[in-house]
Amino acid sequence: MIDSAQTEMAQGKGIALEQISSVNDNMSRSHYHEYFELYFLDSGSRHQQLNGVAFDNIPGDIMLFAPLVMHHSYSDKDAPFSRVVIYFTPEMISDPVLLAAAKEGSGLYRPDPHLLHWIRRTIFDMLEEKDNSEEYHDTYLCSLLNLLLLKVLRTRHEKGSTQNKNRMQKIMAYIHSNYANPLSLPALASHFYISEYYMCREFRKATGRTIIQYIQQTRIMNAQRLFMETDLNVTQVSEQTGFASLTHFNRIFQQITGETPSAYRKHARELHKSSS
Repeated sequence: MIDSAQTEMAQGKGIALEQISSVNDNMSRSHYHEYFELYFLDSGSRHQQLNGVAFDNIPGDIMLFAPLVMHHSYSDKDAPFSRVVIYFTPEMISDPVLLAAAKEGSGLYRPDPHLLHWIRRTIFDMLEEKDNSEEYHDTYLCSLLNLLLLKVLRTRHEKGSTQNKNRMQKIMAYIHSNYANPLSLPALASHFYISEYYMCREFRKATGRTIIQYIQQTRIMNAQRLFMETDLNVTQVSEQTGFASLTHFNRIFQQITGETPSAYRKHARELHKSSS
């Protein structure tokens, strides 16, 4: 299904949102983007994966995904659902304390019924406002977003330490924790006490990609984060994200992102200057 809100973000919008009701609309693999995503399940059931950890969503649940966090959503066969997604750039968060909390706040939020009523009303106010061309449209949307985010972040939430961790999810979590170190298929198989063949077959079945592809994407995702958040040069970022050579880093980075590390670093620094 085409995500028009993502298209709007790619065109430079600071906030984009949409509601979709569907069935069997499942992502085949995890992805990430350079902006926040707030996912609200209005009805039905849905499953989410966040950095290799699974969550079972019920109506009223909210998932928050910070920039460059791997995630994807899917449902059981023929299970209908309705959801609202709100995408927004870090620049839309007005308070630095709130921004820091949001960057660390990826996970599941399950508000109590009273707060849920307010949250749902606010989200649908935002949906109604998105097509409004009246004066102060952007300011109104941004104000609602910040208040919504503040309310959500104050609720008790889970960051995914206990739900449905199978062996493949543990391997994904291990990769996220150790991407900066040398990672080989034999070493991973030995660490988890399984055969290399079984591990590779089951990992691809669970994620839709090979372990090598997952390691590379995780490393590039963290390289993008370092370019956005630090002043490290390309060689330093390459070393800190587990690449054995700068040539290999350059090739894989361009293969995954579509641009060279140097071009991405320049772009990230320009964005940082314009937002500061």
